[in-house]
Amino acid sequence: MNSVLSQLRRIITDGRYPHLLIIGVQKAGTTTLFDMLNHCSNFCGSYDKETGFFIKDVFYKQGYEWYLKQFEQCRRDAIKFEGTPAYIYHPDAAKRIFLFNKHMKFIVILREPATRCYSAWNMFRRFNEFSPNKIFEQFTQYANPSEKEAIRNLLFTEHFPSFKQAVEDDIERYLSRSGDIEPSFVRRGIYFEQIANYLQYFSLSDFLFLEQRELNSPVAIFKKISDFLNVAINVDSMNNPILSNVGNYLGMCAENEETFLLLKDFYRSHNEKLFSQIGIRYDWNESAWVK
Repeated sequence: MNSVLSQLRRIITDGRYPHLLIIGVQKAGTTTLFDMLNHCSNFCGSYDKETGFFIKDVFYKQGYEWYLKQFEQCRRDAIKFEGTPAYIYHPDAAKRIFLFNKHMKFIVILREPATRCYSAWNMFRRFNEFSPNKIFEQFTQYANPSEKEAIRNLLFTEHFPSFKQAVEDDIERYLSRSGDIEPSFVRRGIYFEQIANYLQYFSLSDFLFLEQRELNSPVAIFKKISDFLNVAINVDSMNNPILSNVGNYLGMCAENEETFLLLKDFYRSHNEKLFSQIGIRYDWNESAWVK
């Protein structure tokens, strides 16, 4: 008990420790929010935006000191943060974060899940076509073995799966409760289950939920974050939103559009569970296409 208390005191008083994580979701604007906060003089993001510390065993086994080096460039009084969107999806992340700092605060950017799924599939399709080696070296080579192999197969396959095939395959993995967490095009959009995993360790009040389209209004975003953290936000210059990693995913073919609409139906009940869980309702179940 004393060792736990001493570790907690060290975390609270040690100016090297981050107290804020942007944990998701993939393809919802986490890089944009990371860059926006890094323009605030009292915030300081990690050296690598996506450290992956809490989900990549090769990093996690090196201990907290390895992780804290990601924040060595930050002032001790700065609000330190990082943004790894896979944290919300990975089954081990919540418990590992709790052991690191049970007072952690989280920002989750949500996106209509069918649109998010299509965007993720299109992103990997482009990776497969244009830059598999670069993506593997930057993001995949340090992944856990089973995940790395699955992503490697996607990046380097000669026949990349159609949107329809990718959706059908991942729904089958979900229904069979497959232990393989990748590929995860569809399953990453079942937000209710992922948040429920975190609520085993943290309270709902530890989370700020944003919707991707809110990133177009930075002043309103900063007001929400300021209220959430109970801190003033010193914005150097932010009259217009910073839009990072923006892609164009429109112009679906007829087959993809049909699959997209089937996917909307699949997510409907999951979305309703999410809305009840977080006490916020979005228009995802009413709109055919949410950009």
